[in-house]
Amino acid sequence: MASPQFASYTQLMTPDATVIYPSRTKLFLLGSGGALFVVLGFFLLQSTELEVRLAGIAGMVFFGLCALYAAWRLIRRTPALILNSSGIFENASALSAGFLRWDEIAGMHITTIKNQRSLSIEMKDVDSFLNRQSGIKGKILKMNVRLVGTAVSIPASVLPISLEELIQKIQQRCPGIKIAS
Repeated sequence: MASPQFASYTQLMTPDATVIYPSRTKLFLLGSGGALFVVLGFFLLQSTELEVRLAGIAGMVFFGLCALYAAWRLIRRTPALILNSSGIFENASALSAGFLRWDEIAGMHITTIKNQRSLSIEMKDVDSFLNRQSGIKGKILKMNVRLVGTAVSIPASVLPISLEELIQKIQQRCPGIKIAS
């Protein structure tokens, strides 16, 4: 059974819901860092070596997108996570999973890749989840499954609380959820 589609995340903000907004400080730092790397990329374009210029272009595109995403999240103040009795609404990453019912989730564990921590959510039926995703987002999430083993990851880098605190809040909502160490 697929998760219900919501016209707006506000439908999930029930009186019992725990709503977690992204950290404005972390988003500002992410945006500033992205902007600095765009400037660095501009200086790399001045090189006569083709490889250096290509690296500059790639850096400007990637970090420019990071800076734009951070600016957009700062301007458009939407929750990163909503936890309620029905499930979790994940909107913490650029590839938001949307609403996941508790009974769709097999378990969770903390993943660290190059010093970047995230809470990885293991789905009971990954294929069903991936089939709900559209176009390029579905393809990227499928690659994420091959790279890290899960399609859904909540990055610590945008949350105002630690992943351990988030796990405690999740366990309060759904005590039976399996959390691997």
